[in-house]
Amino acid sequence: MWTRKAALMMTSGISLVLVGMMMSNFQLMVIGIAFISFLAINSWVTGHGELDIVRTLSADNLYKGDDLYVELAITNTARRRTQLLEVFDNVPHEMKLRSGLNYMRINLGPGQTTRIRYVLRCPLRGHFSLGPISLRYRNTFNLYSTEMFVDHRSDLIVFPQVRDVEEAMVRSRTPKMYTGATTLRIPGPGTEFYSLRQYVPGDPFKSINWKAYARTGELMVNEKCRDAVTDVFILLDSRDVSRIGTVLKNPLEMGTVAAASLASYFIQRRDSVALAVYDDRLSFLPADGGDKQYFKILSSLAGVAPKGNMPLQAVTNALSPRFSRGSPVFIISSLEGDGTVPHAVRDLSGRNHEVIVLSPSSTDYERLVSRVPRMSYEVMKLERQNRLTALAGFGARVIDWMPDVELSQALLQVKLS
Repeated sequence: MWTRKAALMMTSGISLVLVGMMMSNFQLMVIGIAFISFLAINSWVTGHGELDIVRTLSADNLYKGDDLYVELAITNTARRRTQLLEVFDNVPHEMKLRSGLNYMRINLGPGQTTRIRYVLRCPLRGHFSLGPISLRYRNTFNLYSTEMFVDHRSDLIVFPQVRDVEEAMVRSRTPKMYTGATTLRIPGPGTEFYSLRQYVPGDPFKSINWKAYARTGELMVNEKCRDAVTDVFILLDSRDVSRIGTVLKNPLEMGTVAAASLASYFIQRRDSVALAVYDDRLSFLPADGGDKQYFKILSSLAGVAPKGNMPLQAVTNALSPRFSRGSPVFIISSLEGDGTVPHAVRDLSGRNHEVIVLSPSSTDYERLVSRVPRMSYEVMKLERQNRLTALAGFGARVIDWMPDVELSQALLQVKLS
């Protein structure tokens, strides 16, 4: 491809030849032909040598808001110089360049290596790919340029943020006899302290609380909380209505944060966690525990996008054979545009499930992007409060999650039925 300089030289050469012919000026014709000949000779010089490009990432998986360190190692494996070569590493537009440059002009000799280092900020969750690498070669006199791509891609998963959940909110009403344990708030064999009681003949000697004995003069025994594994089910609403708000603050983004945080908390407690995401269809990850399940859940949440309009009752009806008896169920939804929510919550409560509804307030997220009249806002808030109160009346523990409230604080604001 010709550069602007080459186009100007060709235009000048042709003009000089034509003007020389009109004026019968042989010297102008020679100068014009010299320009054209110079361009023709330069066009024979092509190629930029053979390059070996290796991209190195600081991590293949990272969390939303983290920094990604990228390094490109470019080596000229040919026996001639590359001359002027421009290298540009294509990065997703969702990522922001924090420091360094993903572009460099180089001129490498045979066997020489140079490196490009830069840092990307990852403000959005998702599945991304870095690459391909764009190359542009310019010859010595900058008359011709050749563009090509090196199809070298690096896949990357940005997980949603995981917040600290300080306090256990739920317990299974039915002890499970599987590997792993969670604390039930009833006396029994376990590790967490429950209460003190008087010594009864036959109690293990190691259970005696000697500090209490020294203080009261009576033998006291430590009671422990009973341990049993819990199956926790998380239902995440990713319908199209969950996109209300800004790119970084909307019910779906907050919902993924909540789902990831709850999954992390319960898996660390050695519980089994199942995840169901419903939009235009239902995606279900069966209950399991351990680090493998944790990263499966994070990978699934990273690819969630708002679409569809599947009702909640259709989800609970489809999953009813998979729900463990008495297991807690988290419903993370803005509750907008779905009239089946009360019926679904009532059915779950009727089957002895502990239902926790964590509802990001879409009404307040809408105010972030549009000017909602105060009267309309108050009416929508009142309608939302009525929906939440009705759900609490069906036996659910309801949490109204405001945009400026941290997850750990929101989990404490529970409306008991």
